[in-house]
Amino acid sequence: MFRSLALLALVSCLAACHEREADALPGNAGLEQLGFVETEAFSGQNAWMHTNELVKMGSRPTGSEAYKTQLEYIRSQLTKNGWECKMMDFTVTNPMTGEPVHMQNLLARFGNGHDFDEMVNGIVSCHIDTKEGIPGFVGANDGASGAAVLLELSRVLAAHPDLTRKVELVFFDGEESFAPHMNEEDGLYGSKYDAGRRGDKQPLWMVNLDMVGRDRMKIRIPWDTPQRIYEEYKRAVQALNLPSSQWGVSEMPILDDHKPFLSNGVYALNLIDDFMDGDWWHTERDNMDIISPDSLETTGKVVMQLLKQLVPGDSM
Repeated sequence: MFRSLALLALVSCLAACHEREADALPGNAGLEQLGFVETEAFSGQNAWMHTNELVKMGSRPTGSEAYKTQLEYIRSQLTKNGWECKMMDFTVTNPMTGEPVHMQNLLARFGNGHDFDEMVNGIVSCHIDTKEGIPGFVGANDGASGAAVLLELSRVLAAHPDLTRKVELVFFDGEESFAPHMNEEDGLYGSKYDAGRRGDKQPLWMVNLDMVGRDRMKIRIPWDTPQRIYEEYKRAVQALNLPSSQWGVSEMPILDDHKPFLSNGVYALNLIDDFMDGDWWHTERDNMDIISPDSLETTGKVVMQLLKQLVPGDSM
């Protein structure tokens, strides 16, 4: 009996230690020492590493040197994974000053020799600018996490060229507003430009990622998500046996980069964390301490599942 009690105590102690290690995982410097891993599957560790590399650049607002450095990093990773990149330059007006502001989106398609004006089946997107004017803000979740997932996706998808050639990856500039708070007129500059330039060659569907790496995140897609893409979302969540407490639906519409495409009739899905859960959003607390490889990996698996459902999906 005493031996059984001792064994039980040892198991309990190990479990408690494991829980403490899991709780300490986000932001753990040991993850950086592990480096990138070679695997056929989507790796949360790799996505964490990309997030960390972007965060090291500091705040990355539109037009900054850090934003340009970020673009070069993203482009180099995509090119290494076999994707052709194209910069889309455009100019907007800062409503606070009336001054013109130069912006750049980055588009990527697998392989070479693409005409980026031609229609593509679907796009997976994120924004990569960070909010300006917040002391100490580095946008680990709000900016870097979405880009990190797309970069790891670009590696995994390279092994599936038939699927991948029907998908475009898009990194938007100018999601954040110039004013303290976003509205219909101020914000979403990159996605507005991109949806507008496509004219009558809109993609059939879109999956946009925003804030997808927080530990214990709560993804809440907008309540006005089109029914047909909502059904695909629900099907993917069920296929991966994910809890509805973590992968649910918001009680309100959400202003994000999916909106301009939604307005153009695209079946647009926005995967976004509940940014009112906790006190990290648009503060200096949005750093690597809140980023979880598990959350990044789950997001990647959801997107991969959605692609498997959507890409053959002439039914959409």
